[in-house]
Amino acid sequence: MIRKLIFSAPALIILLAGCSSTKHSLVGLYYDPPGSTITTDKAITPQYKRIITIGETGVSASNEFAGARLNDFYRENDSTYTAVFQPENAPVNNSAWYSFKIWSDKAQTVWVKLKYKDGTHRYYPKISRGGKSWTRLDSSLYINDTSTGSALLKLRLNKDTVWISGQELMTSEDYKQWINKLLIKSFAKKNIIGRTALGKPVNELEISEAGGSPDYIIITGRQHPPEVTGAVALQAFVETIAGDSETAKEFRKKFRAYVVPLMNPDGVDAGNWRHNIHGVDLNRDWYYFNQPETRAVKDEMMRLKNSSAGKLKWFIDFHSTQKDVFYISKKDSAGGNNITDEKRQMHDKAYSLLREWFANIGNDFPGYYVNVDESLNNPNSPTSDAWTYNQFDCPALTYEMGDEDDRQQIKEIASGAALELMKLLLKEN
Repeated sequence: MIRKLIFSAPALIILLAGCSSTKHSLVGLYYDPPGSTITTDKAITPQYKRIITIGETGVSASNEFAGARLNDFYRENDSTYTAVFQPENAPVNNSAWYSFKIWSDKAQTVWVKLKYKDGTHRYYPKISRGGKSWTRLDSSLYINDTSTGSALLKLRLNKDTVWISGQELMTSEDYKQWINKLLIKSFAKKNIIGRTALGKPVNELEISEAGGSPDYIIITGRQHPPEVTGAVALQAFVETIAGDSETAKEFRKKFRAYVVPLMNPDGVDAGNWRHNIHGVDLNRDWYYFNQPETRAVKDEMMRLKNSSAGKLKWFIDFHSTQKDVFYISKKDSAGGNNITDEKRQMHDKAYSLLREWFANIGNDFPGYYVNVDESLNNPNSPTSDAWTYNQFDCPALTYEMGDEDDRQQIKEIASGAALELMKLLLKEN
């Protein structure tokens, strides 16, 4: 059960001691709100799940489904209604998520204002008639008021339910169905590597036809609930590794892929803006590992490292932001001046492999800008890619897709990127 508590946000910057005698100052990213690197449990205010009906007009709105976010709904005037959205706790990165159902007892056209607390409008509205097939709301029916951080939607309502959402819904149930489709393949299996705060499984897909203890790659995703385009990319990427191409078949005979596609099922199903159900940004918990979701993935990665398995050759964490970008670490970022010659050589090789991969993707998609960014690099950032780079000295990156990217293009780029990665690792093997 989620406790209904009032959140009081810490605004502390603290110095944290590392595992050795060297002290590190944990550094969040430049856009992070205060307290983001403090990852002990924080109080949240859960949504009150309900149907709100405006009796005199017969208009109803609901958040009674997985992934919903609607905190209040009320009538402004004869034809205008306000839907209010607030995050699970604050301060929070501005990923102002909304998802609700709306209908009317009688046919009528209404305006719905999207209003936010502790955030501003970000996601272009998507519309669905059944919660499965989604399209962008026609631009003639949508006004983005940047001056107030709100939006206005024009909707034709009747007794048939309309779903309105910042992005198409991809809940834990959708992931379950996707995983089950992959498990039909003989070379795929599912492992439960941990449990969330609410007891949901942290699922890992293992894809390989190799015997013994081959080298492997690790793919993670959906640490942040609204980041659906990253999830679309991850699924296309993994499906290509599990596909029927000759490259994929050869890759699976020599390597193993471990995939944790949904790290934050509690937050996704709760319709959270950014955090898990403990009010924590999971991608700032890759230092202390206070949260069960990050701890489960870290423990699995260390288990593989310390077992008789091969070496981790590549790590990718899928995310979404306003534009496509690949975030990577600079050479020699881990260890600074104290880095050993052996570690420096491994970092040089990792950096070269990343750059070769990016070049190959660019060659495959001449019209696509492969946007590589090293500006967020900091060895003391408690993010998945920084921790993996420090621990494993292998290529580690954050793969971000734009919020409003064409979904088919996302799939094509991700599939091509997977093919180029497999080719590159086969060449290096």
